[in-house]
Amino acid sequence: MLLQRIGFILLVALPSASQAQNRAAESAPSPPVVTRTYAITQARIVVAPGRIIPQGTVVLRNGLIEAVGPNVSVPPDAFVIQGDSLVVYAGFIDGLSHVGIPAPKQEETPPQRSANPGNPPPERAGLTPERDVRVLLKPDDPSVEQLRRAGFTLAHVVPREGMLPGRGALVLLRGSSADAMIYRSDASLFVQLEPARGVYPATDMAVLARFRQLYREAARRHHLNALYAANPSGLEPPPYDAVHAAFFPVLEGKKPVFFYTEDALDLHRVLALHRELNFPVVLAGLAGSFDVLEKLRASNIPLFLTLNLPEAPRDTAAKAIAPSDDSLAAQYRPNLRVVDYRNTEAERQNLKARQALERIKYYETASRLHAAGLRFGFSTRDVEPKKIAAHLRTMGKHGLSEEAALAALTIDAARLLGIDQAVGTVEPGKLANLVITDGPLFNEKTRIRYVFVAGELFEIKAPEEARRPPTETPLPTADGTWSCTVSSPDGPVDGTLRIRQGSGTISSSALPQPATLENFRLQGQQLTFGFFTSAFGQVTARLTLTGQTAEGSLDVPGYGTLPLRCHRTESPQR
Repeated sequence: MLLQRIGFILLVALPSASQAQNRAAESAPSPPVVTRTYAITQARIVVAPGRIIPQGTVVLRNGLIEAVGPNVSVPPDAFVIQGDSLVVYAGFIDGLSHVGIPAPKQEETPPQRSANPGNPPPERAGLTPERDVRVLLKPDDPSVEQLRRAGFTLAHVVPREGMLPGRGALVLLRGSSADAMIYRSDASLFVQLEPARGVYPATDMAVLARFRQLYREAARRHHLNALYAANPSGLEPPPYDAVHAAFFPVLEGKKPVFFYTEDALDLHRVLALHRELNFPVVLAGLAGSFDVLEKLRASNIPLFLTLNLPEAPRDTAAKAIAPSDDSLAAQYRPNLRVVDYRNTEAERQNLKARQALERIKYYETASRLHAAGLRFGFSTRDVEPKKIAAHLRTMGKHGLSEEAALAALTIDAARLLGIDQAVGTVEPGKLANLVITDGPLFNEKTRIRYVFVAGELFEIKAPEEARRPPTETPLPTADGTWSCTVSSPDGPVDGTLRIRQGSGTISSSALPQPATLENFRLQGQQLTFGFFTSAFGQVTARLTLTGQTAEGSLDVPGYGTLPLRCHRTESPQR
């Protein structure tokens, strides 16, 4: 019988002192065991924009969402997050970003004069489309944590500098190496209207002309390569060119060109270039797109709107709270005329009101795109992560509904990037990318409490909490004596658990001496520990503490996971 075979863990004979010494000498202490199973219970779950479960449970296992619903059972091996005051959303998606790529140092001296400024070497002209973003990613760059704290879990990351900086990739905002961060490599070819310094292309129009030239040259080379591959007999192998070869997946329709541009004139120019060459394109930036709505609607191109918004200039002389842009704009008088110099203050105030009117156009861009029936996501390029929430609220005050904003942060962004089967909603089978808040997402007082990235948990502490020194005993109520019962196939087995200040023992009447707890870890309400047995090796226990009771499981090598329940019979000595 199983019970007699194992005495169920609590009843096995302990190894002798010499055996324990030999085992300690043979191997270093094992690291603390951390489960990859999580359960967020009794939370409000926003499955997708407009689809809400008022109170339910989300179970995550091995980096994926395993179950979502109002009647989902909590696995015995799960790390439990009590969510009765929390809201669960899908993790946010950044459509275009430089996150994880450090900003280049400012050059102290200008670049050397090129021998042929009309036709400089590719790198000098900002042409490095073959460059892979993986060689630039730094997992420990502060921008990764900063963007994750804002609720973002996945980003389309592109290189910096030059008109053709390189190839973009979809990146998970976690991991200790660039390879561990990559979700999908070679996801795009990135282009921006960034002229070269002192050489061609030195203007925005020159950048567009250079792109047109490169695209047509690449198309010709691609055709020659196809002819040679079909029948190489009698043909010299076509020469290889890294810049042109970077366009081949675009020509084959396998990946898009991400074009970053902002003002209306440049948008008109990029749209004309797209109509001329007919390449797959995604537009990002779009700060001035409120003047190009009809053309954007006709083009049916994926869009990623910048989350960077203009800010009112600071009036250092003013002591009172500055008026809002809305109240300033209401004071604008288009027909104001100044008679003489003594009325310049009225003119100055009218100019400030006119500037506020212009800023409001940018605040309203998101709502105008939505009202025009255009689907879009957001880009965090050039915006400080700590300002993102405030900018989203500003967009909301100027017409963007919360449902539309959430869609742009999640499912619409996923669809535009072609990854909506994997991310963007809180549904079983999808990647465990979640944002957990302590209130409605767009409320000013709401704070992000937890972020999951591919099933990895990050607790987002407020700045004052982060500065607070850690205590040695996060949950002193775990101390005390606990009576425990393991449910085995042959019936219950009882034992006693004694915990004091981060250590303890487990015992039963059949044991000659108690077994010492190893790898003891207490995080929030979650307690994990292990103990060694001569019959089965290392056994791991996981418990969720709730007042005077605890429930969880034992992982027994060769027998799997068995339920474990405990109740406290003696409180710790004060």
